[in-house]
Amino acid sequence: MINLLYFLSRYGGLLTFVLLELLSVYLVVRYNQTQRDIYLNSSRYYSGILLEKTTQLRHYASMAEVADSLSKENATLYNRLYSQLAITPRDAEVDSLLSPFEFIPARVIKNSINQPNNNLTLNKGELDGVQAGMGVVLSKGVLGIVRNTSPHFCRVLSLLNSQTFISAAIRRNNAFGVIHWDGLSPNVVVLEEIPKHLDIQVGDTVVTSGHSSVFPPGLEIGRVTNYYIPSGSNSFRIDVELFVDLSRINRAYIIRNRYWDELQSLETTESK
Repeated sequence: MINLLYFLSRYGGLLTFVLLELLSVYLVVRYNQTQRDIYLNSSRYYSGILLEKTTQLRHYASMAEVADSLSKENATLYNRLYSQLAITPRDAEVDSLLSPFEFIPARVIKNSINQPNNNLTLNKGELDGVQAGMGVVLSKGVLGIVRNTSPHFCRVLSLLNSQTFISAAIRRNNAFGVIHWDGLSPNVVVLEEIPKHLDIQVGDTVVTSGHSSVFPPGLEIGRVTNYYIPSGSNSFRIDVELFVDLSRINRAYIIRNRYWDELQSLETTESK
């Protein structure tokens, strides 16, 4: 009670002034047609602005849900595309490479690009069928390879990691080599081991070669911006500008080979 009296004694004058102002405005609007019209027009205008901002806020709040939905739809389309290619293969070798792959949509929850060995964390893990060694791609580009997993998450060796090596090829002539990162620009990787007698051109598109059980062939990586033959070498060193800015990604797709366990078991047996 004492606090209430203290509050009224301190702010009573201000409260009285505000109440009288509100009463005055009400009386002016209530008994004057011109002021009433001004009030109604103004209230509609500001109500419209408020409604528009509220709608925008609601749409913004639902963007994550929409993005997840689109990511799932894209994964379904990728799966259908590769299934269709497997039905009508150009040859048996392509069929064996394309048909096993399945795309699992995932969200990037941690990422880095400014370290010598960059890694990512995705929100898919063992319970989703993810295993170490599986490839990770974007809607246009390669992201990396799964390093280890937990029940609900996985850690990924980024393409921007000195330990990541991915078989890649020039789409125009199928000349293939190995992609890796030299630790310089986060937008450029290096393609090596392509013999110097082959034809390379600036602007060539670089894709996954398909010479592994990790990535299907033909997934775009980037374009050739520069190339040269180092002194004493018999192969090109090719700069490849990535199609995607890896610092701004939030969705990815983990590639699961349906014959993964069988292939791993076979390769393990051969290495003994």
